Amino acid sequence: MSGDQPLPAILEHARPRIPVDLMNWPWFSLAKTPRKAPILYQGKKHFIHVAPVAGATAIATIWDADILIWATAQLVQAQDERLQISTRLIAPARRILGFLGRDTGRSQYVRLTAAIDRLARTEVETTLGAPDNAPTRFRWIEAWETTPAGILLTLPEWLLVPVRQRRALSIHPNYFGLTGGIERWLWLLARKHASQQSTGWVVSFDLLHARSGSTARHCDFLAALRRLTRTGRLLTYRLDPVWHRGKEGIRIGRYAVPIHSAALVPGDNPGFLSPNRGDRL
Repeated sequence: MSGDQPLPAILEHARPRIPVDLMNWPWFSLAKTPRKAPILYQGKKHFIHVAPVAGATAIATIWDADILIWATAQLVQAQDERLQISTRLIAPARRILGFLGRDTGRSQYVRLTAAIDRLARTEVETTLGAPDNAPTRFRWIEAWETTPAGILLTLPEWLLVPVRQRRALSIHPNYFGLTGGIERWLWLLARKHASQQSTGWVVSFDLLHARSGSTARHCDFLAALRRLTRTGRLLTYRLDPVWHRGKEGIRIGRYAVPIHSAALVPGDNPGFLSPNRGDRL
């Protein structure tokens, strides 16, 4: 397959995967109501600015990002099968919907194309993952069209870099069933840190609010975190309320994972506020 031909993104053994950098920083709206306000995150080393293009009514949401998870899964699987990967992918809409665990009724097709359009009309500017830390600008989907063979997507080169570098993590298929924006974002953040520590990851609510890029009021965001904490569980993670350095927070640890009928292993646990040095903003 030449570099000009799109990848037929219909690989059967692809598992849900997402680039590591998309799990750690605020890239998407966490609200179900349309958000036009930009996301601006300034860290110690890098910045992120996400905004709708002129004429767009909203930026892409964390539910829209499911399409990027599908695309990443296909690219990683293609690479594992020694196929040539490209920024261009093509697949029937029903295959995309099936991967995401969605129905294939007319309403789902409409929602899928609306999500693709929001991704295509959301512009990102960041120094994260850019050569020499120079600002780079792209859209989550640079171009798309429907064809007789399916939906043809053109992704930004920025998303292919972590695939080539094998910096994409698998995620639990039940992630797609999470209905809340904050719980989805929190699960991805926990999954990002899960393999780094062994005692459980302790993080303050204030830091989570600052990291999320959410437009929710501080008190409302904290109330949502408290509700999640009271459930005691978020898919594969255990949630425990804590106070750390005088601030309200949460400890996230991984549940034991069965590997045989007579054995349990603890799995890898998220760690204590110590992301890899290279991942700090």
